[in-house]
Amino acid sequence: MTKKALKKYCLLLILFLLQTNNIWAAQKRVALVIGNGSYQYSPLSNPVNDAQDMGKTLKSLGFEVEVYLNLSRKKMREKIRQFGERLKKTDIGLFYFAGHGVQIAGRNYLVPISADVHSADEVQDEGIDAGSILRKMETAGNLVNIVILDACRNNPFARSFRNLEQGLARMDGPVGSFIAYATAPGSVAADGEGRNGLYTQHLLAALRQPGLTIEQTFKRVRNGVIRDTAGRQIPWESSSLTGEFIFAHGGIQEGKSSTIPPPDLPKGYLQVISNVPNAEVRINQVPRGKLDNSGVLNLSDLLANETEVVVLAPGYSQEKKKIKLIPGEWRQLEITLKPSDVNDRVDTKVDSAFRSKQCLPGKRAVLSVYSEFSALGQESIIRTNAPKFTGLVDAAFKKYNLNFIDLNVVGSRRIYKKPGRQSLSNRRKISEHFNVNYLVKASVHIWESPIKSVSTQMTTIHGDLNISIIDLQTGAILGSGDSGFLQAGLDILSVVNRHAQKVVSGAVDQLMSQVCSK
Repeated sequence: MTKKALKKYCLLLILFLLQTNNIWAAQKRVALVIGNGSYQYSPLSNPVNDAQDMGKTLKSLGFEVEVYLNLSRKKMREKIRQFGERLKKTDIGLFYFAGHGVQIAGRNYLVPISADVHSADEVQDEGIDAGSILRKMETAGNLVNIVILDACRNNPFARSFRNLEQGLARMDGPVGSFIAYATAPGSVAADGEGRNGLYTQHLLAALRQPGLTIEQTFKRVRNGVIRDTAGRQIPWESSSLTGEFIFAHGGIQEGKSSTIPPPDLPKGYLQVISNVPNAEVRINQVPRGKLDNSGVLNLSDLLANETEVVVLAPGYSQEKKKIKLIPGEWRQLEITLKPSDVNDRVDTKVDSAFRSKQCLPGKRAVLSVYSEFSALGQESIIRTNAPKFTGLVDAAFKKYNLNFIDLNVVGSRRIYKKPGRQSLSNRRKISEHFNVNYLVKASVHIWESPIKSVSTQMTTIHGDLNISIIDLQTGAILGSGDSGFLQAGLDILSVVNRHAQKVVSGAVDQLMSQVCSK
């Protein structure tokens, strides 16, 4: 190519880039920013500052911004409705929320400051469904829609109920949407110690960097938060964008922003998620630890290359996946384990070791199940028709090769009714007389309570199961598991029947994960 032709090519390229930048600049951008901090029972110090600073930054980036602080549910619904109308007249929409957020049954709810919640079934009545924002965006059909949720802090309703799932659940947005979370789904974010929350602090800095695509912007945020929390908090995004979007094309007019370079992370970083808590994780055939009680393991010292990840747990078929790690970046890998059939032959050394050494093969046990039901005005009905929890517990243990003897054959149930009060010598006599190794105790409590906050025929159905396994020779508790549910419904029997098997399986798996790890 001649010098003349090269100059002509470069000139055309510059004109094209300038024209592209003008096209982006000409596109109308609108944003709704909400910061809720003045909660009555669990106030937050940062969201109001976060919202104010985010509003100023977005305005400097060409957005038409509306900022609202400490809104009630009625006001939040009103502003979201107005935002939906504005979206229909624009090209790019952005919604930012800082405050409390919770998930119930896989759906996310943003918490207004006036929320008065006494049980989980009331959250959907008092909160704002985050999916409603996505539906507004889908109706508008914009080129780009962005949702930023700095709303995964501690449980704001701990005073009323504690069995609330951590963090927020993953959401799927319409085509052209980008959803950003302050931390990974199912995890809790840290509140900031300064003016801003940690996540928004890094986001404000990254938004000011000119020329970064939206993916590069949030990658900087993620790396900064990971660095400051030593990997305890990992921001996450979900994208269905079909093109590139850049926040700051020509820089910001007001003031000069400091550039925060991404941290120097020469190795690959991986978060492994599975449905079985405390399962073992192996990387390239090397044991690297176990998942925590939430089913998550963060690994921050992996070589950045193709990595084979194996997750295994007693009673489950091991699963294997490969993932390509990238230097200095966090990747997430989700592996779902499936229960293995105890009648199937397993050839792997790992599963064989679990079954022969750790999972009590061929051992004998007696089972004691105590059930307590309390239904509003229908105790006799629930006692007569409730699920047979003894059979469910028995079935849940079959995959672990633990055999229960028939109490009707070996003797009266009375000697097992309150095994906690048995002396150690008496337990040993029971063990030797009936040739059994373990006692499995299960306690089931099902109760119903009225919903008082609204006029409805529905009630709140609670279910709790505690199960433990005791060595009859030593009296030692080898493991224990807890599981439960809380759901609103019209018929207690249908709710209990729907959840019974899952609750029993979850408690037994939790118990055996402790036993089989010893």
